[in-house]
Amino acid sequence: MFRDNSLIPTEALRLAMLGFLAEGPKRYADLAATVRRFASRMAGPSLDLLAPSLELLRFEGLVEPVDGVGVEDNPSLRLTGDGRLALTDLLTANMKPLANDLNKLVVALKLRFLHLLEREDRLVQLEMLEDLYRNERARLIDLKANEEASIIDGLLPAWLDQEIAQAEARIAWCQEIQARL
Repeated sequence: MFRDNSLIPTEALRLAMLGFLAEGPKRYADLAATVRRFASRMAGPSLDLLAPSLELLRFEGLVEPVDGVGVEDNPSLRLTGDGRLALTDLLTANMKPLANDLNKLVVALKLRFLHLLEREDRLVQLEMLEDLYRNERARLIDLKANEEASIIDGLLPAWLDQEIAQAEARIAWCQEIQARL
């Protein structure tokens, strides 16, 4: 993890692997393909997102085969108790501002597997996400206020208005989801 307790790229993929296994056993090859598809659709192809080996998760005792021995057997894997604890740690890690594709991937993964957390932890994660959107909105409003006079005829103010509206919609969405929990 980074110093601020947010996820590094390999931990985001670890979260994906453990999360998909928490929903039920999956064959080694199917799990690898599912994680690769999800990550590349959210963040695009990236060398930063090279998946940690499923064998490493097995070595660490976070997953175990249901059948088969090695990768060549394409075993069905399941989460262990330690794996579930590791998943909870990853799901409850801090979130960074949404300035890049990795952070968007982390948010997407947290939302994808949020149902695996206890209600209180889900609320904390949604509040954290709402705070990120509030900070994003404040940053954009500040940028617009300090730049508008010099770029009144450019397209930046209109683009900033669109980004601010998206941040406000996301804040409202977080509040709506929290009210439903």
